[in-house]
Amino acid sequence: MTADRPDHDPDRGVYWGGQDVPAAEGPADVEEARPTLPAPSGPTIAPTGGRQADPFSEAALLQPRRASTRQGARGLVDRLLGRTAEEAPDPEVLRCRRPVPGGRRIAVISRKGGVGKTTTTMLLGHTLAAARGDRVLAIDGNPDAGTLAHRVERQTPATVTDALARLDQLHAYPDARALTSQATSRLEVLASPEDPLASTALTGADYQRLMDALHPHYTLLLCDTGTGILDDATTGILQAVDQVVLVAGAALDTARAAALTLDWLDANGAAALVADAVVVITVPEDLGRVDLDGIISHFYDRTRAVHLVPWDRHLESGAVIDPDRLAPATQAAWLSAAASVADGFALPSPRDLPRR
Repeated sequence: MTADRPDHDPDRGVYWGGQDVPAAEGPADVEEARPTLPAPSGPTIAPTGGRQADPFSEAALLQPRRASTRQGARGLVDRLLGRTAEEAPDPEVLRCRRPVPGGRRIAVISRKGGVGKTTTTMLLGHTLAAARGDRVLAIDGNPDAGTLAHRVERQTPATVTDALARLDQLHAYPDARALTSQATSRLEVLASPEDPLASTALTGADYQRLMDALHPHYTLLLCDTGTGILDDATTGILQAVDQVVLVAGAALDTARAAALTLDWLDANGAAALVADAVVVITVPEDLGRVDLDGIISHFYDRTRAVHLVPWDRHLESGAVIDPDRLAPATQAAWLSAAASVADGFALPSPRDLPRR
């Protein structure tokens, strides 16, 4: 362990495993915000029969939002962007700004649905994008009608399949930006196709080609994956990434599923991904009979860091995520988790190491 980093800080819900990382050398370069580009035209799916139902839209199904309280003195994005110049940057913000030579690809994985994998992808992405200021893209790699794009205001109907059709046209950043939706944090999102036939037809090779084409235009690529670890799409994604974030719940079945995911990676030549993994555990309001310390201990012994994230009312609707509406404790937990992910930027990529 490094001298300035304790093995655990329970008050902040942080537990570090055995992987040490060098100290950050300095903040990343910050770019000017990019203008929003016109949305490309895209195909639409018309109903083929039967009575047309009302759409699942926020306007139709959710109560109107109350004005943002800007949690604390400021919201999360304001704090990360450093809009109060008189304050020194938080040490964890500086860790998020760690340089990333050559860029980084990160898969967010879980074999159990409903544990917050998509939420984890979005909030790590929001935090890293706002803290760093360079380009961060979240890709929906769930071949089973992923919902990542529903957590951001859509600016384009374009999806992964549109991006794959235009791979030979992605010559510069504006070509890629035309396919994405961008949040106020500057995180960009590339949607999964909602047509089941289109999404299930995507292969691991497709996602590898997509990441290869987008990688030159983004410093960080985060990929939200499906729950089928043996799916061709997920297997292909795992072969093409530098780091993984494993999402687990604070329940016996979800923790066991996460542990089995690590077992599978270990047994299939990805032990380096396991050793460098960051585990995120969403903690409900009522733990019941669960021994949370036992769950933490298991993952602490196998991975680089374990983070506890509290349940937050803003996230339970499954709608667009506004980081500024999170409770202060939730904001702090995600900042800490993002900083641990960024610590891994200083470590060798498993893609550069020989596989068993």
